[in-house]
Parts: sequence; structure tokens; C-alpha cells
Amino acid sequence: MPENVLPSIRYAFYLFVLAIPFETASTETVSIIGSIPMILGLILTAAALLQPRVCFNPPPVAYWCFVGYFVLCLALGTTQNLDYIGPVFTKLFTLAQMLILMWICFNLFRYPEICRNALLLFVAACAILSVLQVFGVGTVQVAQGRSSMFGDNANTVGNTLSLGLIALVGLTYGRIKVERRITLFAWTVFPIIGTAIVMTGSRGALIALVLGIALLVIRDGTWGTKLKIGSIAVLAIGFLVFAAFSDDAMRTRLERSFYQGDTAGRDKIHGHAWVMIFEKPMLGWGPVYNVVELGSRLGRSVRDPHSLYLSVLTEAGVLGSVLFFSGLGLLVKAAWQARLRIEGALPMAMIGCFLIVSLSGSWQNRKLFWLTAAYVMASAWSFRETAREVPAELAGATNVMGQGLGTATSFSQVTKRVSEADQAQ
Repeated sequence: MPENVLPSIRYAFYLFVLAIPFETASTETVSIIGSIPMILGLILTAAALLQPRVCFNPPPVAYWCFVGYFVLCLALGTTQNLDYIGPVFTKLFTLAQMLILMWICFNLFRYPEICRNALLLFVAACAILSVLQVFGVGTVQVAQGRSSMFGDNANTVGNTLSLGLIALVGLTYGRIKVERRITLFAWTVFPIIGTAIVMTGSRGALIALVLGIALLVIRDGTWGTKLKIGSIAVLAIGFLVFAAFSDDAMRTRLERSFYQGDTAGRDKIHGHAWVMIFEKPMLGWGPVYNVVELGSRLGRSVRDPHSLYLSVLTEAGVLGSVLFFSGLGLLVKAAWQARLRIEGALPMAMIGCFLIVSLSGSWQNRKLFWLTAAYVMASAWSFRETAREVPAELAGATNVMGQGLGTATSFSQVTKRVSEADQAQ
């Protein structure tokens, strides 16, 4: 039960999740210390120490894959040029913080009520951000008629809002239990967030959003349920397409991509990154130095590869990539398992969105990536813990699900059988 978690930990977690979309909106009073989410992350970590048995339960294998990647980066960082020791230390210290927060968030996401509340707060934060953007409060105009918030990269804002919109639709229709109480809220907020995403002009965010919404149809249920969700997905995607082609900036960017193959210079960046990978395939160029080397080849001081996959390959080579990508693969597996459980299709929709946006951005450096990874891991883990308390007459069905043998029984079917067994007793 969520009451097993101290209120101080729950509220610190909620505030941390609520602040993530506003990561770049630091005021002058806190900018010296760090961003607001960073401060709240430190508070959450301190609060978690009050209840270590709850917040630091052993995580699954996927987590240790990412830890292995961190250890390799740490070893590579010690061989860097001393001129870059400061940035290397900062990057690795930040990554260590992300992994600790991921561990804590994973254990908190295992409580369904806490998980639901945290997702709703994330959606609420994205809705507030969208309202501000639509009404021009704190917006910054960037090239080609695009808009951003608080001076952040327009693609980053678009990707963040896309994940929030997927969470909104998934909470309403993608989980095993349909949230009818927030249906009106969802239909009211969806056009606002969708419009804000289009205003950013982010093509990658729009494509990832469409894919994420489409993945919601994999939810467990009857054909009638799937048809209903499919109809809602088609309606949502139709609105996004209409809004995209109604916006001059987004329509122009989409047409340039389709007719001219325009990638905003990413093809050149990716080409040089691949050359770097073949030059040092096994261990890569090391943290920080990979972006310095890429920048020197493009006439800049530093240059991000603009791809999570190329970033990991240039940073840690094949050895580090095997660890990191194995972790990603296990997340996809967990999301696939979760479709039969409490969270339904939402974890697959969210991780699918991230896999797409990672083609054009290095999202492993942001808190939202690790928060989503923690949620996806917990979505598959929570049912295995709950299954231990299922009555003996249902053990066969839950054992099949837990081991992935044969045709798994859905969570809704198991829940129904538990109810029937209780009534029989």
C-alpha cells in the first residue's frame, strides 16, 4: 500500500516529477545551486534515506546494465586529457545522480497509486507549460518561425510535451483500468498540448508522438476494446496531422523533409560521428572528448552527435554500447510484458516515443529519460511481486505469466478469477 511509504518521500517524489518539464526555468535565486529539478532530486534522495528498505530494494537486470555503462565511462574518463577533467567529472557525477534517482523512482513506481499520481502530475506540468507557450508567456522565438520555452531547445520542449501527451492518453485509455474520471480533463487538455507541440516545429517529436499513440492499441482486452482505443488513436492522430499542416512553420519543415530530404544538418553530423566510431570502435573516444572531437571536425568547439545511439557509440564504443543497448532492450521487453498488467500499453507507448526521439537527440543526459526508464521497469516488476499473494488455485495462471511460457493470462483475467474465488469462499 502507498501508506507504507513515508509522506515526506511521496511528496518529494511528486514535486520532483512536477518540476521536470521546467528544468530550464531556473530563477536567479536557485541558478547558482542548479536547476529546480536538480534541487528537488537531491531532496528526494535525502528523503529516501529515511526509508531505505522501501526506496532501495534491489532493481532488475536492466538497471545494472546502465550501471555497467557508467563504470566503463568512469574508467574511460580517467584516461582523458587533463584539460577536460572538469567537464568529465561533472558529466559522470550527473550520470551517477541520474542512476540513484532512477533506483529510487523505480521502487516508488511499483506502488500503483503513487505511480498514477506521479504520471498525472507530470501531465499537469506539461499542460501548464503548454498553456504558457500557447499564450506566449516565457516563449522565445527561434529560427523558421518556431517557438520554445525559457530559452530551451525547441526539440527538447516538443519531445517533453509529446511524452506528457502520451501519458495523458495512456492514463485515460491505455491502462487496464480506464480512468473515466479524467476523460473530460484529457479531451480538454489534449488540443492545448498538441498545439504547443506543433508550435515548437519539432518533426521528431510529432513522429514520436504519433507512434506512441498508435502503440496504445496493443493493450490487453477484447476486440471491442481494441477497436475503441484504435478509434480514439485515429482521432487523436488526425487532430495532430491537421494542426501540423495548419501551422506554417511545421508544414514548411515537413515539406522540406519529404521533398528535399532536409535533416537540419544532422546527416553531416551523423556522417562524421560514424567515421569516429570506425576509427575507435571498441572503447570509443571517452566521455566529453567525443563531443570535442566531433566539434573539431565540424568547425566548432564541441558538437553533440544529435542521436542517443551515436552518442553512446562514440563515447564508450562497442563495449559500452552493448551494456547500454542491452538495458534499452530489457526496457522494451518489460514494456511488452506490462501490456497484460496494470499499466497496460502505456509503458510501451512511452518507451517507443523515447526510442524515436533518441534518433535525433541525446536524451540519456536528461532526467526525463531515466524517470521514464524507471517507470517502464516498475510496470513489469510490480505484478511479479503482487503475484506472490494470489490464491493457490490461481498460481498456475500467474506462474505462466511470470515465466512467459505459453499463452499468458492477462491481468484483467487473473483479477476476475481472484474476485470469483473470493466470492466462492
